[in-house]
Amino acid sequence: MKILENIDLYPYSTMRLHSIGRKMIIPESVDELIDVVGNLSKENDPFYIVSGGSNIVFAERVETSIVYLMKIDESVSVSPGGEVSCGCSVRIQTLINELKKNRLGGLEYLYSVPASVGGAVFMNAGRGKKHNLSISDYLTKVDYLDLRTGEIKSLYPTEESFSYRHSIFQESKFVVLKAYFQFQSQDPALTDQLIQERLAQSRKYLDPSKPSCGSVFCQANPIVMRLVKGMRCGGAIFSKKTPNWISNIDNASAKDILTLIKRVKCIHKLFFFSCKTEIRFLK
Repeated sequence: MKILENIDLYPYSTMRLHSIGRKMIIPESVDELIDVVGNLSKENDPFYIVSGGSNIVFAERVETSIVYLMKIDESVSVSPGGEVSCGCSVRIQTLINELKKNRLGGLEYLYSVPASVGGAVFMNAGRGKKHNLSISDYLTKVDYLDLRTGEIKSLYPTEESFSYRHSIFQESKFVVLKAYFQFQSQDPALTDQLIQERLAQSRKYLDPSKPSCGSVFCQANPIVMRLVKGMRCGGAIFSKKTPNWISNIDNASAKDILTLIKRVKCIHKLFFFSCKTEIRFLK
């Protein structure tokens, strides 16, 4: 286990903000995680759970303790029947490459997403409503830590527990520890083709030129989002290329990003549209 104090959080989120975290705790096993959250709870010390950092924005200084999950479980196991168990700390790209080695597939559309498997399950990552494809389509079971009791429990996915970019884990004090999947057989050549197609699509429609946290809103009016392209505050800007995408173009701060989001929310209210933020602000 590592405990870091007054740490620059720049490497720990894809938005790449130079924020300072008062304390970050990095457990290196599930047992250490249980001890950490148990001790923090006993001390009434609030904490954030952070994994790949692809949908978070850190405040200029984060006083709340951060528990970082990317060293908990980096294991991937594949059975001859196509059953896969995967630790929460595994990167999505690592899982997809491991599936290819075992002639399995189905998640290639997530190859461009800078997320961990635990984070992808938490967010129920997918291509969007019109494609009807999400990581939960392949889930058979999820092991999780119940922060209220300190117990490890299992969830068997249902339509109620997962929906578009949503999971029950977002509304409960649960931490995803390990995900179990059943994938389809797939030729490795097809996997390579689908990965390249996804990367090509990302280069065409997404804006990788500057750091970003991905989609800002999981629900928003598309007309409004097109209108605010190029809207800027300080070092943050709504991408001129990709709708619903804030880029860090010049040492942006959390305040810059929050200001942009508040402006877009106000525009939605002005025209009686609804919107829902996908990213999380940690302070």
